[in-house]
Amino acid sequence: MKYYILALILFLTRLAGFAQQVMLADSITKNPICYATVYDANGTVIGRSDMGGYINLQKGFEYHISHISYEPRSLVYNDDSIIFLSPSSYELSEVNVTAKKKKYYHCKVYFRSIEHVDSCLKYYMDGIREFFIDTKSKKVHCGNIETNYFMSKRKDIAQKKRSMMIGDRYMALPFLDKNTLYEETMRDKRRKIEIPDVTSPIPADAPARSLSGIVYADSISIGSCEIFSDKNEMLLSMDALYPKNTLVTNLFGYTQVLSKYNKTESYRYDDFDAPTVFNLKSSNSYRHLTLTHKKENLVRDIDVEDEFYVVEYEYTDTKEFSSSKVLQEDYKKYSGMFPVIERIREQLVREE
Repeated sequence: MKYYILALILFLTRLAGFAQQVMLADSITKNPICYATVYDANGTVIGRSDMGGYINLQKGFEYHISHISYEPRSLVYNDDSIIFLSPSSYELSEVNVTAKKKKYYHCKVYFRSIEHVDSCLKYYMDGIREFFIDTKSKKVHCGNIETNYFMSKRKDIAQKKRSMMIGDRYMALPFLDKNTLYEETMRDKRRKIEIPDVTSPIPADAPARSLSGIVYADSISIGSCEIFSDKNEMLLSMDALYPKNTLVTNLFGYTQVLSKYNKTESYRYDDFDAPTVFNLKSSNSYRHLTLTHKKENLVRDIDVEDEFYVVEYEYTDTKEFSSSKVLQEDYKKYSGMFPVIERIREQLVREE
């Protein structure tokens, strides 16, 4: 018995050491990158880096790493303690500030929504959507949309007929709120962002992308804030679920538990004012949910990631919606700029 216990301890020790904690970091500043999504070789999401940039990887396995402000990276993990990601080259053309006096802010976004059910890729949607936002009231008008939708045909993750009354499809179309994540955070009395003074331009001789800070809620660190001085961009990431550990919803005998909710937004930050919806450059949100039903013996683990990128914007006095043909051409153009992991497309077939 003694030898059996010893052998078991050695086995568990080796098993625990098989997955190693790795930091994802900026290749320029060496700062940790939080809330990067990591997929395995099959395109299955295995997790997100935490606020310290850490995630567990297994030596010898293939991984794909994605983040809205960094170039995607694929690699076979060896034994590195740090994996560096290069800043994204995604840029937008400048628009004259005086144009803000016009009636509308018109923008187009390329979006993507991916859902895994029980670690299997089930839904995928991407496309182009346009918005008109009143520059005074910030009222949002949704324009036309061009979407491409895919669904896995795997029977092992198909829902039972009775389960369709609640559904497991949590994908979402993009929507621009009046207030950015930054504005909502600053208005919350329980939260604050501690970063260096940004009321004046960053010195020319300062190290690139040098200003970084922490988001606090009730004196607890819940996120990070970084100013990219070389790109005049701000990146804000946080745990959007805090102060709750979980959010539970009960409906028709089903129990839905939201246990993770991370949000990241990036902003054009050339004038060093508080970023508004007119400065929004890209957005990412990640949710982990569990769906259960005791009578049906139903248990579903669901991971959903939504993201979008502002690909065009202008200030105008007229609200003229783009035609379907124009949006189709936009989709062909911009979907190539933000390629999805190939294994994800390989697992999906177009919905008939």
